[in-house]
Amino acid sequence: MDNIYRIYGKKIAESRFKAFDYNGGIFVDKLIYATIINESEKQKAIKSIQYMNESNPEYFFKLVQNKGT
Repeated sequence: MDNIYRIYGKKIAESRFKAFDYNGGIFVDKLIYATIINESEKQKAIKSIQYMNESNPEYFFKLVQNKGT
């Protein structure tokens, strides 16, 4: 079974991470709206997250493996 990942992010000043909808470019409160990333898309997602972190210094994004897999 492939691993499933989600992007989480937060403002640097905040303490909690929130799930992120990559296509919409917004943080979401419900995981059903968060972007799901398959194992085959992981490297592409890592590059995107690096770009997001470089382009948005007031935010921090990371890739998190779904614990249910």
